[in-house]
Amino acid sequence: MESVPLKDARTRLGKIHAAAAHGQPVEITRHGSAPVVVVSKTMYDVMFTDHLRWQAEQFRKALDEGVVPEGTLVIHRDDLDRWRDASPEEWAAGRLDA
Repeated sequence: MESVPLKDARTRLGKIHAAAAHGQPVEITRHGSAPVVVVSKTMYDVMFTDHLRWQAEQFRKALDEGVVPEGTLVIHRDDLDRWRDASPEEWAAGRLDA
């Protein structure tokens, strides 16, 4: 994968775009901070879809084991009823936690 400093990437954006569009990701670095990678929309869509499938599989495995995955917000029916019946003032005051 080609790696380009940000200051050079500004002047080479057309070439970076062409490379990514043809399946060649390009890494852009900036003063030692975390790099970013430019990829085609098609490649991004594939990677994102694969990631969503992986997340769904991890969620399914956890539920099969009787575990609620960490970071999952559990909403109960009485929460829904309370939220549906809440006044605009209650919403504005932020008193409707799950």
